Amino acid sequence: MSSYTPEAVQRARHLGVTAEAASAWRELMVSSTHVDEAEYSDWCRELAALYARQGRPLAAARVHEYLLNIEPALELYKNKGTPRDVGRVLRIGRRHREASMRYREAGLIAHAARAAEESGDSTDALALYEQLVRQKEASNEPYMAGLAALNAGRMAAKLNQPDRTRQMLALGTRLLEEEGDRREQAGEKDGAFRCYLCLVQVGRIEKSYEPFAEGYLNCIRILKQKGDRFFTIQYYYDFIAASDELGELHSVAELHREAGEYARRVGFIYADYFLTEAAQAWLRVSRQALEKGQAPELVENALLAAVSCFNRVQDDRNVADCYAALAGLDLTDKKKNRYAELAADLARLAQKDPEKEKAPPPAFPEYFRRRPVVQEIWVRDLLEQENGNDIPDTIGRLVSDHKNVWDVQRRKALLISLAYDDHLIAGGDPLRVPPALIDGLGQLEHAAAVRPLLAMYEQGDEATRALVVEKGAQLKQKEVFAIIDRALVGTGKVREAGVVALRRMTFQPGLENLVRVFNSHEASDIKETALQSVAKVGTDEACEFLLDVYRSNTANLAQKARGLLEQYAQERMLSALERNKRQEPEKNTRAFIGSLVDRIRTQRGAGM
Repeated sequence: MSSYTPEAVQRARHLGVTAEAASAWRELMVSSTHVDEAEYSDWCRELAALYARQGRPLAAARVHEYLLNIEPALELYKNKGTPRDVGRVLRIGRRHREASMRYREAGLIAHAARAAEESGDSTDALALYEQLVRQKEASNEPYMAGLAALNAGRMAAKLNQPDRTRQMLALGTRLLEEEGDRREQAGEKDGAFRCYLCLVQVGRIEKSYEPFAEGYLNCIRILKQKGDRFFTIQYYYDFIAASDELGELHSVAELHREAGEYARRVGFIYADYFLTEAAQAWLRVSRQALEKGQAPELVENALLAAVSCFNRVQDDRNVADCYAALAGLDLTDKKKNRYAELAADLARLAQKDPEKEKAPPPAFPEYFRRRPVVQEIWVRDLLEQENGNDIPDTIGRLVSDHKNVWDVQRRKALLISLAYDDHLIAGGDPLRVPPALIDGLGQLEHAAAVRPLLAMYEQGDEATRALVVEKGAQLKQKEVFAIIDRALVGTGKVREAGVVALRRMTFQPGLENLVRVFNSHEASDIKETALQSVAKVGTDEACEFLLDVYRSNTANLAQKARGLLEQYAQERMLSALERNKRQEPEKNTRAFIGSLVDRIRTQRGAGM
């Protein structure tokens, strides 16, 4: 709740330029992070002026940066800030060439390359990305080297240098393929997904279908494993649309069929749409083969594939038309006669019931047709690796990021940065900050808070580490597992805090890490806590894991897994349960899964 009142504002103004005035403004801003932006900006302007008068240039610069007052912030950072600060503000002010120079001086090559690219200097950006390739290969960082090579290939393509483009993209493809495979074998599905998504980008740059298709197919496979039905269908549609643009008609037809079979398996109502589109695509393939004068057997194969898809949606009229077309091909008399008989039989069936027209399948909705929003991870991950671990850099970067950070988070980031400056002004240790500041990081709800928290954990005593683990769990970000992992191998209060934090990791992006923690620890309390959090996630993939533990009695937790399935079975698990019920050979296990399916369906009916 906001404590903003006109009286509170008047009180802060009445205190003038005293230290109490700064505290009053900050107290007002802390308790009123949801007020109107115009009002909040007015307070910030007064606070910036106050800090300038008090001789606190970094604090004043942070506030000016929040307000996007570029020149005042830049002047203050040049005098008292770091090259990171100066480069960041120059980029915000669209002075990219200068930003690139500042970043280069600081040894931040990825940042320098990106700024050079943004300035329009592709030649300089190419040289910097190639320098980064060499650095990352020398330090044995294949993922980062692959990303750098991909970006070098992008720049070479912009400069119309085909040989250099091919060289860089070939290197990037090899590194990303190998790293994707390694991550997948290690159970790092999210990490592998990032590698494969970058392969899609390689295909787009070089206009080559092979890496493009490899990237998409692997992304779809991982999404299926994760039980993410929505994005699986969306990625199928995007892949199909891109394949169609490239004229890959066979792939378009086959992908439509695959998407239709997948949609039917997981209970989506759009299965008939995809299967019908698959049939139409195979008809396009058959017409194209005829126009090109290809062998009649190729036309026959395409028409039979269309028949299979039309049969799947029970579209007898179109099946009859396909057989009639088959009967007209230059095939053996035996085949032609057989196809003609089938066409006639189906036509007679349709004439007996002329009103029985096949209804069109449900339309595929627009929100599925939208291209998945893919941030430029091939650039972002390089920049992220270069970012520091301290509050001024990690949290300071959020203050002015209007595009990617919502206003309340930006305000919280500003207040954290100012509190950190208070701590340093008072002579405090940069890595041993007050508990209130750690609490503020925990309330930020942004993954950027993990880096400084992790640094504080590494440097802190037992009490500090326990507090970092506790507050880190409040972030609800999968990156927090980097802290939890350390806590779980600790002792005393730190380990206890790790187990409590594990209990709070019940959101879908954390599932992969929960499974990893379960598999990598022998302690019963850690295994049981991880298993319970998996159950609360409640997705298809979570259900599959619980069933696996139940079947195999992993760590003697079969009954625990059964109880959790009974307690947390829900609609989102239904497709996994139905699939396992069909495939389960053991009678009692099949009956148990069936009881869960029946209960969910009963609850669904009661809620209608």
